[in-house]
Amino acid sequence: MTRRGSGLGRPLGAVARVALILIGLSPFLPPLLSHLGALHVIGDAIDGWFAFQCHREPARSLSIGGLMLPVCSRCFGIYAGLGLGALVLRPRLRVWPLRIWVTFGVLLMLADVFTEALGWRPPLAWLRAATGVLLAYPVGATLVWAARSLGEDERAGPDAHGS
Repeated sequence: MTRRGSGLGRPLGAVARVALILIGLSPFLPPLLSHLGALHVIGDAIDGWFAFQCHREPARSLSIGGLMLPVCSRCFGIYAGLGLGALVLRPRLRVWPLRIWVTFGVLLMLADVFTEALGWRPPLAWLRAATGVLLAYPVGATLVWAARSLGEDERAGPDAHGS
């Protein structure tokens, strides 16, 4: 007979999932909220965070529907990757495959940064966004799975976890 966990795993996982999906959507909020009356205050606060953490250079940023996003394309890719990973929740990676994926993502992002910085190629918004998504996607999924597992009882034994 195994003991059940505290039951917090599912709610924590749901909160983490919703939060990460909202984070993934957050670059769209400032331009949208700026046209919705008093809600522009929320958009301005989010935009203030983006201004603090991102250089926001127009040549390295994406425009959608004529509006420039409040973050560069690489930051957009990171935000979108976190949100997509939390939304899709696949694949469910153990520690070493996650480390390999993230290391590969970091190496590709560094290659992108250095080839652009050395002038070997022009800034490519799609490549910057793709490397951001590739790096952040597995992290978003893993954070949700980790939050779900927080409610499991470690003393229940290996059979309780399907091992």
